[in-house]
Amino acid sequence: MEKLLTVPQSPGVYLMRNAQGHIIYIGKAKNLKSRLSSYFKSGSHDAKTTAMITKITDFDYFLTATENDALALEANLINQYKPHYNILLKDNKSFPYLKITNTTIEITRRVCSSQGRAHRARNSPTYFGPYFNGIWAKDLMDTLYDLFPLERAGKNKLKPINDCLGDVKAFLRGEKEFNARETLTEKMNRAAELEQFEIAIRYRNGISFLDKLKERTITQVGRDLNLDIFAHATSGEVVVFSVLTVRAGKLIGIHNYSETISIEDDLLESFIRQYYLTHPEPDQVLLDAKQGVKKKLLDMAMANAKEYLETSIEKIKFKQEFTIGACKELGKLLGIPAPKKIECFDISHTHGTETVASMVAFIHGVPERKLYRKFKIRSHTKNDDYLSMREVISRRLNRTEWDYPDLIVLDGGKGQLSTVMALNPKIAVIALAKENEEIFTPNSSDPIILPKRSYALRLLQRIRDEAHRFANDYRKKLHQKNRV
Repeated sequence: MEKLLTVPQSPGVYLMRNAQGHIIYIGKAKNLKSRLSSYFKSGSHDAKTTAMITKITDFDYFLTATENDALALEANLINQYKPHYNILLKDNKSFPYLKITNTTIEITRRVCSSQGRAHRARNSPTYFGPYFNGIWAKDLMDTLYDLFPLERAGKNKLKPINDCLGDVKAFLRGEKEFNARETLTEKMNRAAELEQFEIAIRYRNGISFLDKLKERTITQVGRDLNLDIFAHATSGEVVVFSVLTVRAGKLIGIHNYSETISIEDDLLESFIRQYYLTHPEPDQVLLDAKQGVKKKLLDMAMANAKEYLETSIEKIKFKQEFTIGACKELGKLLGIPAPKKIECFDISHTHGTETVASMVAFIHGVPERKLYRKFKIRSHTKNDDYLSMREVISRRLNRTEWDYPDLIVLDGGKGQLSTVMALNPKIAVIALAKENEEIFTPNSSDPIILPKRSYALRLLQRIRDEAHRFANDYRKKLHQKNRV
């Protein structure tokens, strides 16, 4: 590429694009020119890299002041664009934390990603957690309520009655467990003597919770240490990352993330960068240890990663076939590149009135609900699905601020497809007729009928059913509102 001649020898981030202009890979480099040139030199590349290179038609790049700046920018761009050939942090679980400000304690699943010690401003919130694997945030909130002068301020929020937040933080760091147990035991006995048995049971549950916390204490690492231990195991096309979480010297648990292997040179490094975009930083991150309790913790994380890989590899492969594999099959069937983004449209009405439409979006075969949209039909009041579909597709195509999909799926048959194709869309469009699951395309009068076990058909059915559900929900809410 002639473009390579003008690339500077500076640190930065590069974005590889395919023929459709889609970003398929994002990488960092200490020397952009050297790194980018290496892709286009003849030589030995692994299968994943070779497959990616054949799809590259252009690239962009951003200069950064340092390599560390490139690391941060790369992680944020990967999180934003989710390129096909990058390791992606796809786990959708968001574990709860306790967020303590100067005035409240609350459960939250959204945390500041710069919660490292260097970033903690005087008035910034403090986060404790995440809480999972039997140590639940709600149980912890109930225990805090019973131990300290706090009052309820909502479903998952407490407010201090006096200046007790310092003691609360000390407890969460593991400095007041023994006194806490004595306090709850005394309250339990007093409630039992007064025959307040429900309250006594609550205190007993709090004591059990404290015992559970104590069982997981790792005394050798320090009672106030927050530590994340990372390990990973790979086999063929699959990689599993295990994160072992220690908070306030307690082993909170281990969580696993699985993914197909990308072309990343350092799988673990890429994963960790993305992990801390959505998790607060602990006091220490452990990747290597030679001896002692930290070595045992690292071995535990590694054993967990290997076990999860061995027991889950078939499930992981099936998931990939069910999503990304289905997109590839669908693209091959239609003679287009595997569609990354698919949008599906459905029409719903109440006996010919209150006509609405839905748009749902799937990315790599997985629902992306933040991209869902709903429409009221404005152009007519007739019971005409064709006119309604034409209107909603026209309105969608005019919304140029929304990224266009690679494929549009219509809930309907030849009629819906013909009326939409009259708009001359520059996007691949098909229609799926529900009665016989026939797939209609613009280039053939005969429908495509796939076997019921086809992953491509199952994907189309999932996205069609989701569009149908979303349209019906909106129509029912609108109908109820109009009735009121």
